[in-house]
Amino acid sequence: MKVSVLDAKALRKALPRLIAKHDQIYMAVAWAHAGPVADKLIENKHKFRSVTVGLDFCATDPDFVDSLRKVPNAFVYKKSGACFHPKIYLFVSGQSAEAIVGSANFTSGGLGNNVEACLHLSCDTSEPAVAELLATMESYAPHRQPVTKQLADAYRRQAEIAASRPRAPSPILPSDKADFQRIDSDLLKMDWAAFIHEARKDPNHHFETRMRFLRYLQTLFARAQSFDDLTVPEWKAVAGIVHPDAVADSGLEKYQIGWFGSMQGSGSFTKLIANKDGRIAKAIDCIPRRGPVRERDFNRFCALFESAFADSARIGRTPTATRLLAMKRPDVFVCVNNGNKASLAEALHFAPSTLSLENYWERVIEPIRLAKWYNAPRPEGPDAEAWDCRAALVDAIHYDASD
Repeated sequence: MKVSVLDAKALRKALPRLIAKHDQIYMAVAWAHAGPVADKLIENKHKFRSVTVGLDFCATDPDFVDSLRKVPNAFVYKKSGACFHPKIYLFVSGQSAEAIVGSANFTSGGLGNNVEACLHLSCDTSEPAVAELLATMESYAPHRQPVTKQLADAYRRQAEIAASRPRAPSPILPSDKADFQRIDSDLLKMDWAAFIHEARKDPNHHFETRMRFLRYLQTLFARAQSFDDLTVPEWKAVAGIVHPDAVADSGLEKYQIGWFGSMQGSGSFTKLIANKDGRIAKAIDCIPRRGPVRERDFNRFCALFESAFADSARIGRTPTATRLLAMKRPDVFVCVNNGNKASLAEALHFAPSTLSLENYWERVIEPIRLAKWYNAPRPEGPDAEAWDCRAALVDAIHYDASD
């Protein structure tokens, strides 16, 4: 028997290889997420002998549950009063077996940045450990059930409700260094009164003109079932395409479209917007018009947004993507552009050159969600609309016209 130890990243590399290599797949995990490794697993669903996933705390991705619908030998586990918590991966071909047992779930964290430890065993199927693992997974049979449409739909409804009521995250302590600097910044420690006072100063633009434009964009999204329902000039207004010809004779000339980040110089992006590319529409539609926006919504947006540039010499980057996000949900996102990136990076303690769409959620959105002003109750009176756009208004504080 050969034994090795895998961390999360090594496991992420090993699983697709083992899924493709072996003839039979057995798996039992507490939680699972959709993603590239999950896609590989589902591609090989004909190899399933027993794949069981837990749903406790609604922590399994509803998209992954959907992918198991009507798949033979795929199950979810439910036992009253008990949390399903194993992490077993077993692969068999003829007389050869490989097993991975340890701490890692089939999740983005378990296969990514978590600190995990798993034993990887390579042996003959005659080894007692293989028989014991098979027996263990068979013992789950009384409490497992196949995934039907009814089950998947009901689980999705409940998971979406649970997503708006997250369990408290682990605290960030001074020993966490960079993360603590980020949440200890002056921007995040401001209360609502201080924040709106700074935003209203708006030394480079006119605050009320900003609000008038944001208010107009919110009426667009409120009346459209899909971003694709909007006109080309309206797409350009959302995207920050400010050339006079872009909105000529559309009634949009009265708005300062370039505020919150002008994207006029982004050639490939401008073309996609002018052509109302369906992938851009689908990307924006991933972000709900109201209610909680989850990281997985953002990740879906990113995947579709980046796919729109598959045939372009230049790819979409943080300014263009975050412009779209901030204009649809100004209560959640801020457009990071050349005018505010340096100041915002200093406030949130990251190097401007290191910011990307891949780490935007972690470096910008997660800290902002911890801000005192962000979590203040919605005020009454004239500041209520500003509170509804509070994340986007970070631009009013950190925009520097000299950059």
